[in-house]
Amino acid sequence: MVKKIAYIILILIFIQIMNQFLIFTGSVIERAIHLDFGYPTKIVGVYQQIVQAATGIVLFRWIFKKDIHDLGINLRHKNLSLRFFYIFALIWISIIGGYVCLTYFFFPSAWAAMKSVELPQTNTIIVTLLFQGFFPGFGEEILFRGFIINLLSALVFTHFRHSKANQLGIILVSSAYFAIAHIYFTLTPFRIIHIDYLQIATAVGCGTLYAFFYLKTNNLLAPFLAHNFSNTTATICGYLISAL
Repeated sequence: MVKKIAYIILILIFIQIMNQFLIFTGSVIERAIHLDFGYPTKIVGVYQQIVQAATGIVLFRWIFKKDIHDLGINLRHKNLSLRFFYIFALIWISIIGGYVCLTYFFFPSAWAAMKSVELPQTNTIIVTLLFQGFFPGFGEEILFRGFIINLLSALVFTHFRHSKANQLGIILVSSAYFAIAHIYFTLTPFRIIHIDYLQIATAVGCGTLYAFFYLKTNNLLAPFLAHNFSNTTATICGYLISAL
């Protein structure tokens, strides 16, 4: 048990080191981009997703000596993956609709704050939606669902195929990692530079479903589609509220 807890902590440290690297190098790239270029944050976002995807693939192949098909980049159980995605889409749209209604009727100050956000220019909206429609699910799913879940199953929750408790452990721990990765901080001095509690809660809930889909299908199709769908629809919802 002590060894397994140590592995969980070491994996968390790896994720935080990865985060620090992405934050530092991303800020360097953003400063280096010419001021006349209109989308430096999107360039940084693409870079960060590519690095996460490449890290997940390289480490998976190095540690497990397996092909990327075993990581989840395949079309096994495609129909089941698509069914999972359709179910997720219905659930997510219901959650978004419920959240908007609750905010409008019961939290007028929060609704006013949402409406006060300035609607960006059309070009920015298009670029943002294109980014949200592909890249978040590309890098983060390969790293967090593909690589991290395989690492947990090999080091901590062994024989998970025959144990529902171990499957639940993989789902909960991997979703916790995913949520923690959305908290950004600096080390010298230590300072939290980004924390959004709604985003953390959403990451836990969605991460749980993404992990469940991955374990049931052995591929990343459903997590990829669900992740990008949730990001894109949430962004569109924000734009629509701002435009009202």
